[in-house]
Amino acid sequence: MKNAAIAANPESSLLLTLEEVSLLVSHSHDPQDTLTNTVRLIHGRFRTDVCSVYLIDPQGGDLVLAATVGLDPSSVGSVRMRFDEGLTGLVAERMAPVMEADAPAHPRFKYFQETGEDRFRSFLGVPIIEAGAVEGVLVVQTIERRPFSPNEARMLVTVASQLAPLVTGARLLEQVAAGSVGDATTTPAESETSLLRGRGLSPGRGVGLAYVVDDRAATGLPSERTAAEPAAEKARLAAAVEAAREEIARLSRRISLLVGEDHGAILQAQLMILQDRSVERDLDGRLEAGDSAEAAVAGTLEKYVATFGKMTNPFFQERIFDIKDVFRRIAWHLRPRDEAAILAGDDRLILVAREASVLDLFSVDLDRLAGVVVEHGGPQSHAGIIARSLGVPMVGQILGLLEQVGPGRRVAIDGGEGTLDLAPFEAPPRKAPDPALDGRAGGASAIPPPTLRIAASTAAPLQAEAAETPRVEANVNLLGEVGRVLTADAGAVGLYRSEMIFLARRTLPTEEEQVEIYRKLVEAVRGRSVTIRTFDLRPDKLAHGSAVASATSQALDWRLVLEAPALQRLFYEQVRAILRASASGPVRLLVPLVNRTALLDFALDSIQEARRELAREGLPHGRDVPVGAMIEVAAVAPLISDWAERVDFFSLGTNDLIASALGQDRDHPVGARADDALHPGLVRMIDHMIHAAHEAGRPISACGEMAADPAGALVLTALGVDSLSVAVDRIPHVRRALAGFPHQARPVIRGLILQARSTDDVVRAVQPFLIHAVA
Repeated sequence: MKNAAIAANPESSLLLTLEEVSLLVSHSHDPQDTLTNTVRLIHGRFRTDVCSVYLIDPQGGDLVLAATVGLDPSSVGSVRMRFDEGLTGLVAERMAPVMEADAPAHPRFKYFQETGEDRFRSFLGVPIIEAGAVEGVLVVQTIERRPFSPNEARMLVTVASQLAPLVTGARLLEQVAAGSVGDATTTPAESETSLLRGRGLSPGRGVGLAYVVDDRAATGLPSERTAAEPAAEKARLAAAVEAAREEIARLSRRISLLVGEDHGAILQAQLMILQDRSVERDLDGRLEAGDSAEAAVAGTLEKYVATFGKMTNPFFQERIFDIKDVFRRIAWHLRPRDEAAILAGDDRLILVAREASVLDLFSVDLDRLAGVVVEHGGPQSHAGIIARSLGVPMVGQILGLLEQVGPGRRVAIDGGEGTLDLAPFEAPPRKAPDPALDGRAGGASAIPPPTLRIAASTAAPLQAEAAETPRVEANVNLLGEVGRVLTADAGAVGLYRSEMIFLARRTLPTEEEQVEIYRKLVEAVRGRSVTIRTFDLRPDKLAHGSAVASATSQALDWRLVLEAPALQRLFYEQVRAILRASASGPVRLLVPLVNRTALLDFALDSIQEARRELAREGLPHGRDVPVGAMIEVAAVAPLISDWAERVDFFSLGTNDLIASALGQDRDHPVGARADDALHPGLVRMIDHMIHAAHEAGRPISACGEMAADPAGALVLTALGVDSLSVAVDRIPHVRRALAGFPHQARPVIRGLILQARSTDDVVRAVQPFLIHAVA
């Protein structure tokens, strides 16, 4: 029976695949198409009698019926309600699902005669949330009076999250259709300086054409150029649009492999822009007026930029980045290809930006990405971490970069040396990486790209020693790294940075989306333990130019979790997802940046409540998931003993810990030295923390650059750390260092480094054992 509905379907069949979202987009050519196709898709998937979407009017703030299947279609656009009206308003007001088996009996029910909804009894509404703010409400209804289960509500919440970029993208295109003309932008003057020096953020070399991502500029194309042959210009523009469409589709599939299928759908909103009728009309209008293809693209984008710049709604102001990204892709495909690149058969790209978020890395076809260069950012920025995971060279801290490099210029990057060559004579030779080389900053060996299959490589594994002490584990940022984890025979996944699944998208992941990603990771590592660190969100780590970054960054700053209800909800949902995924294999839960007892109280209370709720709901989950605290600030060193009886393990986040102890900004460390990790005061503080943890019978691990550096790994080993979690490519180097550090020598070296009065003293103590790291 049709309205026996959702319960009849397996949960997995209710979620949308990337192919389904792509198909929805391909059949949408204007905002109303998108909304109508959205409700039709959900109506068919959930087999309800009604599916409707209500969006917030950006002018008046009311909820307006935007599309429906099942209600009277003539009521679309005319039914409006405040947040304090009706059950739909209650969903928006609470920013939470509302489920009613007999909706008319609810005190907040409000009947809208024009919809003809008097026949429908049951109601399930979920909020459509973008960047932590409600943008609308998705509603399903049935004629039959029936209750909806919590599982059904979660499924609809997840589907709403999957479709949120498309629904809000439809609103964006409505604003595009009402655009007005703005001012032109100019391209930067290129520098005559040949070699620019910065800081190496990810090793390796690459040569390609500069692909400039500038939030202050448009396309870099001339906005005033007439067409000699209008028909030819129209054909050129059509070819460029089609090339951009194919590029986005290909990149969408690649992201789904690297991060998860749900994330591959984030670019579908850009495909909507490419095929929107109003955008097509604006471009065609400029071509018919005599513009060249380049001028049509530049002029149309300038019009949209000017329109969005006048809006007071931050959501629409910030979504101009999506428009810019689409037009930048079209503009790139209009450029004549570099002759040298054509002769070499190499049209690879170097991403050039003021700063790069994780999302920016996905703005370029990863198969063609030869390197990344930014004005700002340090090696511990998330973009830098992901670049190393992808094996992409990256250089940062080149001031005035965008004033010196124009789009399409051929450049060469050396991530080891930290340089950008603006006049390369030829591509540097591509060498296979030498596993015997020390890959620390300063080396020039390239890191091989990770396999994209979640499976073991066919290469022979590097075998770990039996009863390895300390155990060497792997850091994982992307699902696509799992094959390399297995190849390296890592003892476990010692740190999975879960915030990466958020940083690669503009919407908050739902519980169901997270469960799917964590479950895939746990199953893929074949019985190894996985330590999942909960979201470590801070404003400097969010995607710049996204609504999340500026509109809600403070509410999503983990350091403010005790005062931020939105972040508390996010943490609770993530804890539930991690506990549910732990039913598939061994998982440990790690709470980041525990800097006070009140924060630890909150985290442990939330975890306990999540366990109780999952048990009440009868959802499979791990019963004995170990919980750990990550120590990243020097001030909590004396509290290890107090906290030890409340947690199962500790983890030292050495990057932030060093910055905290030495008074540095980890991304812009003025006065920082390469050997700061061997500072004698820091060594003594870490020794105290390891001793306090062991006194209480708690294991303690270490991650970060100190753990990944052979000298730092030797110091941590001498101090007695139980495990080291490092980037996958660093595992052989660390194991080689530890292999030459006999157990009987470790207590002696510990005594020497604890007596050290200078960094040089620490270096001299471990120097005799470092030869094995590079032998």
